[in-house]
Amino acid sequence: MRSQSQTPAGGFTIGICASDSAKRLPSLISFLTAEDYGQDFTLRKLAIVASGCPESVLVPVRKATDSDSRISLITEPERRGKAEAINRIMENSLGGYLVMLNADAFPAKGSIRKLLEVASGPGVGAVSAKPVFEEGNGLLGHALALMWSSHSLMSLRLNHAGISNHACDELIVMRRNLVSKLPSNLVNDGAYIGGLARAQGLQVKFSPAAEVRISVPNRPIDLIRQRRRITFGHVQVWKKLGRPPRTIESMLFTNPLMSLRTIIRILSGRPRLMLALPLVLVSESVAVLMGLLDANGSTDRHIVWRRNAE
Repeated sequence: MRSQSQTPAGGFTIGICASDSAKRLPSLISFLTAEDYGQDFTLRKLAIVASGCPESVLVPVRKATDSDSRISLITEPERRGKAEAINRIMENSLGGYLVMLNADAFPAKGSIRKLLEVASGPGVGAVSAKPVFEEGNGLLGHALALMWSSHSLMSLRLNHAGISNHACDELIVMRRNLVSKLPSNLVNDGAYIGGLARAQGLQVKFSPAAEVRISVPNRPIDLIRQRRRITFGHVQVWKKLGRPPRTIESMLFTNPLMSLRTIIRILSGRPRLMLALPLVLVSESVAVLMGLLDANGSTDRHIVWRRNAE
């Protein structure tokens, strides 16, 4: 049985950042309010910040707030950046833990409970889920499969080594008292939260048993834009916290053997992904170069990032 000191004090809050079409938002709310979080965990609040969302999406959300007092909705006519939305959520959160979820992501049944179980362990500051998606058969699909599989395996290895300082922000659980406010110009919230937890002497965990289905780019140009923004965000976190986020990409420079072994492990199990290596290398090189140039010339770029084409 979990000791009292390990149980999330006063339950937890789920925060959702929604923007633009946010087509999944109504079904996501229905799923989260009906989910079984176990006897040790109580959902105190479901806080939603909807930025620039159409009224067709907001109507069912407002109906949900009328029927469930745990749900709160904050609307913004325009997007002001994810960090600002998260800060609004933090201001309106309750309980000992905050679960952050993107509106275009969808957790598997039981995943949030599994994350809470890990997060409530001693010395844990944040824990994130394993992203999964519907893999395509084309070259881009193979490239995304290679990149995300390598990302998840590296996250698991860093987790086992006890040296992770990066959390995937598609679905993350953090101690609510870890930070009261994010920097307003922050781009990569998961990397910042993970780095901050590590800087405070807390562990950053990765749970492959907790899965979250994500949306991925459907064009190479969208992949490059996404990776450019992420590179910019990682450099930004490095500047703010003094240490770069540990990911499959950054470990290529600090521990290249560990990164290469991780990639080889993925390719040995799925040799067809080898076909995507040229696309991965070219797109990543272009994105990293552009991201570094952005980081060198601007502090506010990518705050409101460009959405992928649907």
